[in-house]
Amino acid sequence: MIKVQKVGRVALGAKDLSSQTAFYVDHWGLGLTEEADGRVYLRTTAAEHNAVTLVAADEAGLREIGLEVATADELERAAEELAKAGVRIEKGAGPADRPGAKRNLRLRDPDGNAVELYWGDDKVGEDYGRRNVKPLNLNHIVLRTTDVDRAYSFYKNTFGFRESDWNGHHMVFLRCNEIHHQLAFTTRDKAGLDHVAFEVNDFMEIAKGVYYLGERGVARLWGPGRHGAGNNLFSYFWDPEHNIIEYTTDIIRIKDESKWTPRVWPGRDTVDLWKQGPPRVMKE
Repeated sequence: MIKVQKVGRVALGAKDLSSQTAFYVDHWGLGLTEEADGRVYLRTTAAEHNAVTLVAADEAGLREIGLEVATADELERAAEELAKAGVRIEKGAGPADRPGAKRNLRLRDPDGNAVELYWGDDKVGEDYGRRNVKPLNLNHIVLRTTDVDRAYSFYKNTFGFRESDWNGHHMVFLRCNEIHHQLAFTTRDKAGLDHVAFEVNDFMEIAKGVYYLGERGVARLWGPGRHGAGNNLFSYFWDPEHNIIEYTTDIIRIKDESKWTPRVWPGRDTVDLWKQGPPRVMKE
């Protein structure tokens, strides 16, 4: 089994690359690492080259997710295991074809999502200046799937993700490290991106985000609130091209695997313990 240690990055198509870049840097609080060949690489305060890549494209939305492995040997072994399992490989293991990593490979998951496995993340430690809110990291990605059991089985058996919790039987929360969920799948009629969550220091940072983004006319979609599964505080927003993004904090860290038992949350009353409930667009 391949051992993924982190969900480290997401790539999003951008119909207006300059506008999307300005939003994520000036409003959302990311830092610009570099620009090259119609791609913009953005980072959080974590010492990593990029957490978000914006790609000039005709359509907005998910381009790929990035899963980090610990060693170059692990990446090579992953290539062998994926080939034996008949997984569709789009780039074999080799020197990275993007800035910020040493080696990578690409594949497609059962829903057709592009997945990058990478090793050797470049460390970028310089402070990128003041922002109203500065995300600490890319905390988790939620994907929409047409078959939640198939998605769960693939990521569990292929990449070693563990089950943390469920919302009913339509949404599963998966971990690859101590964070309650770095990846989750929710059942929909069409596969694709549901949302991308960025961790911030505390609830005050979420409140600041609500205020400052509101002052700049950024549409708030849902929250503030607190989820049952993961126990994290949240507030969701639209970016200019209608990707759903989240500020989150206070998510459960599972320090002792032996003491954690996955729970099935009923969903309707516990998806938001503050009883607001999700907007229609996050249920369709």
